[in-house]
Amino acid sequence: MKVLVVGAGGQGAPCASVLARDNNIKEIRLADIDLNICKKVASKIGSPKIKPIQADASDVDEIADAAKGADVIIDLVTPIFFVNIMKAALRVNAHYVNTAWEEYLYEGYEEHDVMLGAKLKMHDDFAEKGLTAILGCGMTSGFASNVLVRYYSDKLDTVESVRLRLAKKDISIS
Repeated sequence: MKVLVVGAGGQGAPCASVLARDNNIKEIRLADIDLNICKKVASKIGSPKIKPIQADASDVDEIADAAKGADVIIDLVTPIFFVNIMKAALRVNAHYVNTAWEEYLYEGYEEHDVMLGAKLKMHDDFAEKGLTAILGCGMTSGFASNVLVRYYSDKLDTVESVRLRLAKKDISIS
């Protein structure tokens, strides 16, 4: 599998590190507006799978170019760029994953009445191409591991495996 990770900061760097250790991952393109950060992260991880790329998340064309041939885009930048990166995923026929969640991406937001189970605004575009878009997979572990996994697994024809990486930082230690 080939993955484009957009954002090489506090979430993107650890994500790239975890992916680099997965035997199913053949290539990780680590993209950020600051190429030097990508290079530093790649050097620290030390995996030949990681390919640093400079790309501006505000530019759909740049993200689409960086994603050509990728199976999935993992979006780990600020929410202002969600739509751009989702459009790029659609353009290159890649699945889309984001750890964050924003109401404005769901039907009903304009009416201030986003209902449980509301469709993602680009749901039909992803479904038409047979692609998956997942948001909010970085929320609290109980919510992600129990509720979301079951909810979305029940909607799929088959599930080969579910992999979760949970972590907790103990901030009580001074």
